[in-house]
Amino acid sequence: MGFMTKHFLLLALSLSTWSFVAMIACGGTPTSTAARLLAIKSDLIDPGGAMASWSPGLPDTCSWNGVTCSDDRNHVVAFNLSGYGLSGSVSSKFAGLAFLETLDLSSNSLAGPIPPEIGMLKRLRELLLFSNSLSGFIPPEIGLLTDLKVLRLGDNMLSGTIPPHLGNCTGLEVLGLAQCQLNGSTPAQIGHLNRLKTLNLQQNRLTGRTPGELGGCSALQVLSMADNMLQGEIPSSIGRLAFLQVLNLANNQFSGSIPTALGGLSSLSYLNLLGNALNGTIPPQLNRLTLLRILDLSKNNLSDAISISTRQLKNLRYLVLSNNLLQGSISGDLCDESSSLQNLYLAGNHLSGTIQELMDCISLRSLDLSNNSLSGGIPSDIDRLTNLVDLVLHNNSLVGGLPPRLGNLSHLQMLSLFHNGLTGSIPAEIGKLQRLQLLFLYENQMTGIIPHELTNCSSLEELDFFGNSFSGPIPETIGKLKNLVVLQLRQNDLSGPIPPSLGDCNKLQALALADNRLSGTLPPTFRFLTELNLITLYNNSLEGPIPDSLFSSLKHLAIINLSHNRFTGSISPLLGSNALVKLDLTNNAFSGVIPPTLGESTNLARLRLGHNLLQGGIPSELSRLRWLDFLDMSSNNLTGEIPSDLSNCTRLTHLLLGKNRVTGTIRSWLGNLHSLGELDLSWNELSGQIPAEIGNCSGLLKLSLQDNHLSGMIPPELGRLTSLNVLNLQRNNLTGTIPSAVLIHCKKLYELRLSENSLTGSIPSEIGQLIELQVMLDLSRNHLSGDIPSSLGNLIKLERLNLSFNHLDGRIPASLEQLTSLHRLNLSNNPLYGRIPAGLSSFPVSSFTATKLCGAPLTACITRSSSSDMSRLSNAAVAGIIVAIVSISAVVCVVLLCIIIRLWSKWREVSVSNSDGEECKEKQERRGGGGGDRFENYWKVGSTCMVTSSEKQSSTSETSILQQKMEVGGLDDSGS
Repeated sequence: MGFMTKHFLLLALSLSTWSFVAMIACGGTPTSTAARLLAIKSDLIDPGGAMASWSPGLPDTCSWNGVTCSDDRNHVVAFNLSGYGLSGSVSSKFAGLAFLETLDLSSNSLAGPIPPEIGMLKRLRELLLFSNSLSGFIPPEIGLLTDLKVLRLGDNMLSGTIPPHLGNCTGLEVLGLAQCQLNGSTPAQIGHLNRLKTLNLQQNRLTGRTPGELGGCSALQVLSMADNMLQGEIPSSIGRLAFLQVLNLANNQFSGSIPTALGGLSSLSYLNLLGNALNGTIPPQLNRLTLLRILDLSKNNLSDAISISTRQLKNLRYLVLSNNLLQGSISGDLCDESSSLQNLYLAGNHLSGTIQELMDCISLRSLDLSNNSLSGGIPSDIDRLTNLVDLVLHNNSLVGGLPPRLGNLSHLQMLSLFHNGLTGSIPAEIGKLQRLQLLFLYENQMTGIIPHELTNCSSLEELDFFGNSFSGPIPETIGKLKNLVVLQLRQNDLSGPIPPSLGDCNKLQALALADNRLSGTLPPTFRFLTELNLITLYNNSLEGPIPDSLFSSLKHLAIINLSHNRFTGSISPLLGSNALVKLDLTNNAFSGVIPPTLGESTNLARLRLGHNLLQGGIPSELSRLRWLDFLDMSSNNLTGEIPSDLSNCTRLTHLLLGKNRVTGTIRSWLGNLHSLGELDLSWNELSGQIPAEIGNCSGLLKLSLQDNHLSGMIPPELGRLTSLNVLNLQRNNLTGTIPSAVLIHCKKLYELRLSENSLTGSIPSEIGQLIELQVMLDLSRNHLSGDIPSSLGNLIKLERLNLSFNHLDGRIPASLEQLTSLHRLNLSNNPLYGRIPAGLSSFPVSSFTATKLCGAPLTACITRSSSSDMSRLSNAAVAGIIVAIVSISAVVCVVLLCIIIRLWSKWREVSVSNSDGEECKEKQERRGGGGGDRFENYWKVGSTCMVTSSEKQSSTSETSILQQKMEVGGLDDSGS
């Protein structure tokens, strides 16, 4: 405490004292001790009469209850009314008892603040106000009480910080401020209290680092700062506290490594650092703490091997290292025959190897090695641990069978071996464990029968064999386990009837026999299981009616699951409990009507009666089930309309009424069930339109209305169901177009079925936005027309596509080749034409029948280009092209015929006589042509004379032909 602060408080206190003196000087007289005590009494409420002796008529105040006077009986030195149930407040008038040394008002119900006037009690040595409901701050004036030795204010609602002025109480030996709401950091001034023996600050809201000055509390024996939010490293200065016996820093946010200096706390018997963020290895220096009895380092991040040795820590009784990152195998040094260790908890680490090394630790009473990676078997000499009470080895990789010598552990109360790889059968010797209370063998690979000797374990309270392969019957003597509370035999291969003796287990609360091969009827002795609150018998072959006697006896049943059996008769005997929360009778042969009394089970949250033979109407009394969230009455013979009173069940998430004979219309009140996730009204006889209000069920995931007589258009308001995964409206009488709003906004759809309706118009291109479609897109058997939208190629997750029996035309878009997940396709019975894209050729012929398509898997398309061109044109264009081709072909034929005739005539003329050639020559000479080159001449068609090139008038093609003829015939000058 600072110099100025201290003197400021002293000045304030002096001023208060002078005010008191001035009041006397102004005409008043000091009040008597009795008057002061009666004034204190007026601030207290005393329901138990603890202060009944306090009366002005009894002036000897030293005889008043709770008051202790000095030897001369002139002054009150102690005031003790602890534990009298007082309420009210701590009176400021205590300041008038100037000689008071002890003030104890602990363990009452006092409220309000601690009056700062307490700081005037200069002689006060003990101030005990713990376990009340005091609030406000701790007054710093307490720092003026320099003679104070014990200050205990814990277990109140005090808030604010710890005043550093407490560091002035240099005589303080006990400071208890636990279980309040104090915040801020621990003041370093606490380190000035060198006489302090106990510092208890646990269970507050303290933050920040722990001051190293605490090392100055050299007399400290107990330091507890657990359950705060302290951070940083643990100060190594704590290692200087040579007299420290208890160090509790659990459940904070300390980080870093464990200081090796803690190994110097030679007096330490209790060390608790659990629930922090400490890392690194466990310092071997801790093995020097020879007086240590309890060591808890659990729930940290400690790693590497375990370095603790009970050969050195011979007094250690309790070792907890659970939930760290420790590795390696268990060493023999950890615990041997000379050890005093009784409780060893190493659960939740990464330990490997076997547990054989612990067989010498004969002092052990509790051994927990669960949630590690231990292997090997349970040692056959496990009975060497003769004192063992708890053996917990679950969640490891143990193999082999249960050693028969387990039966020699006569003190054993808990045996937990679940989730390992244990095999074999249960040894009969297990029946010798008369004190065994918990036996957990679930999730192993054990086989064989459940031995009847097990029923000799008369102390058994919980028996769990879930998930093994036990076979044979449930022991007939199971009723000998009269303390049994939980019997879990689910998921085995048990057969035969349920033993009637089970009714003798009248403490039984949970009975789980599901997933077996049990047969027969439900024993009438079940009426004696009056404490039963859970029964699950599903997936068996049980049959017959439910005994009527169960209605009046099983009044605490909360969960009933008898589904997937062969029970018959009425369900009424199961409805006697008003505590019922879940009732599942699915897939039996229950008959009769649904009892209206079901509405009296007002806590019912899940009701599943599907797949039975129930008939009659849906009781309107179900509307009283305000907590109901799952209602399944599907696949029965229910008739009538859906009662509108069900609108009161506003928590419904599943409403399943499919496959009945429900009539009427779908009412708009369903839109008020805003929590609805699945609505199934399929396979009924409902008519009318789909109400637009269903679009208000914004959380709907599955909407199934198929196989009814619904008409009208699909309401576009369904587009507001943005979470919808499945929409099935097939086999109704719906008309109109497919609303684009549904396709634009319902982007989470993975199944869409609208087949077998009377929908018209084209398939909206927005359908390509449903990229999550996977299971099925079925628009078949409607009156849809137009092209198949190329956007369907975006549905790359789609597995089945059915567009058959519509009026779709045009070509199959090549984009459908992108549907690599597609394994079923049906485009048949549509006027589609053109080539089938190659990527779809692997689908069967039936996918494309009754179309104008070609290519694999149908017949090949015509390959000539003209035919290919014709396939793209209308019938009129094709006819015009054919006429043009025929006309041109005729003209070409006529021309060729004329050429042939003319060539033939010329050939005749060339071969008549040589005289014609001479005559021609003479004519040329007369013209002055001379004997020109033969290549400059050609035959003039229709004449036997040569003509010069200047006289040429025929076409090039004719010239070429005639030249060839001349060369063949050798009709030139050089050929003579």
